[in-house]
Amino acid sequence: MKQSRNNYLEALGIPDFLYSKIYSDKETSTSSNIILVEFKSEISFCEPGECQDLLIKMLASIELNLGNVDLISIEKSMVDEFIKSNSSKVILVMDSSFGSNEPIYFSTHHPKDILKNSKLKRESWEVLKKIKQCLK
Repeated sequence: MKQSRNNYLEALGIPDFLYSKIYSDKETSTSSNIILVEFKSEISFCEPGECQDLLIKMLASIELNLGNVDLISIEKSMVDEFIKSNSSKVILVMDSSFGSNEPIYFSTHHPKDILKNSKLKRESWEVLKKIKQCLK
């Protein structure tokens, strides 16, 4: 449903900065145990490419795949509202500047940043290990 909405708005020529794109293989994003959130970016892990390939490898390292997660690309100003309205077990914000004291919210580096600086892999791996523990 949400993907068809995105396609409809794109077909009408409505610029994507006027709405939040929501990418999901599932009908509802609230049914997933884990949601990966990125802030609007020219290089998105929601689109096929190097960034998504790295994300797939990151997920595989904790025994997940794209079918186990929902990918969300939203404006940074909307993230708090989105998180409050979501009942997922884990929410991972792919932006290291995001912080929360809630135990189900995690943040790490976006795959595009890791591709630019491989030294960020270690920090991201530590977060992924915590997520794996949380999902058990």
